[in-house]
Amino acid sequence: MPERIHLPPDKSAARRLIRERRRHRAEATSLDARVRHAEDVRDHLAPVLDRLPTGAVVTSFVSRPSEVPTEVLNATVRSRGLDLILPVVLADLDLDWSRHEDGSEPLGIEAVRTASLLILPALAVAENGLRLGQGGGCYDRVMPRVPASVPRIALVHDDEFTATVPVENHDLPVDAVVTASVGLCTFATWPWPP
Repeated sequence: MPERIHLPPDKSAARRLIRERRRHRAEATSLDARVRHAEDVRDHLAPVLDRLPTGAVVTSFVSRPSEVPTEVLNATVRSRGLDLILPVVLADLDLDWSRHEDGSEPLGIEAVRTASLLILPALAVAENGLRLGQGGGCYDRVMPRVPASVPRIALVHDDEFTATVPVENHDLPVDAVVTASVGLCTFATWPWPP
């Protein structure tokens, strides 16, 4: 596994450091490598998806070039007969939801309440499940809307699964993290029995 990034205690500085590293990684990553990464992520999440009944609602996101790729995962969720909903960022940084990549036909902010699985982005995740997000607090608003029995899984690059992340009182943990090398790593809050 690649060496983990050591983050400064200041959230803004930590975010700048990760974004710069991600920009360099995206520039240096070939399309073939990105596809392999996307397939690894899908394969690591396959056992979780297998536990969901047909029609279950799964949240994911449309990844940017610097983020963990979600294209293959999102296609797999749909091909398994699961109901994929994607975030649409609102002006107040809350999240609406849509079944379409372009955000058309919004479902409303409460649509996430029906989710059986949350797959969400992160800049980094600590070994205790604390998540460093993009800085807008979007998912800190969303996660309380979903019952604690619904797994929250963050996707990060290998080096972004760290010992610690800078956090504030409003930051919420996730139940698991997925990286290409580590696979699915669950935390003490993981809500499903083995």
